[in-house]
Amino acid sequence: MNPLLAPDAKPDFPSIRPEHVTPALDVLLADAEAALAAVTGGSVPADYHAVSKALDVPLERLRRAWTLVSHLQAVADTPAQRAAYTENQPRVTAFYTRLGADERLYAIYKAIAAQDEALNDEQRQALRHALRDFVLGGAELQGAARQRHAEIQSHSQQEIVHEA
Repeated sequence: MNPLLAPDAKPDFPSIRPEHVTPALDVLLADAEAALAAVTGGSVPADYHAVSKALDVPLERLRRAWTLVSHLQAVADTPAQRAAYTENQPRVTAFYTRLGADERLYAIYKAIAAQDEALNDEQRQALRHALRDFVLGGAELQGAARQRHAEIQSHSQQEIVHEA
């Protein structure tokens, strides 16, 4: 099994190889895209628990795997590891840039915020943070400003890769 797809809480760093990165991200990005499509396509109600159930697991699995890849890139840099990271970094950045600026998902989160009385304090806080992140991610930007924001995000990530 690909160690980047393992559900274990403790990462198995010695087992992770550069050749695991692209296949794992193929699966994890597809799962995250499918979850996003389900939530924004209307098959998931605009309810805190339903949206969380649909999105949280695939997004956390992607975040976890990419964090492991990034950590290995930082502490165990090899030409193969660097190549795997550099090849996949634009894909991950593009997904998170789209996710953070997705107007449909932002509208769903705003609709959930309107149901504030149904949420506990922790959920309200998580929702406030999510709404803030959408604003910071460019969800309220339009046209050229939205495109420029995406370019800046991509350029910033490319600089991080080149500095590493």
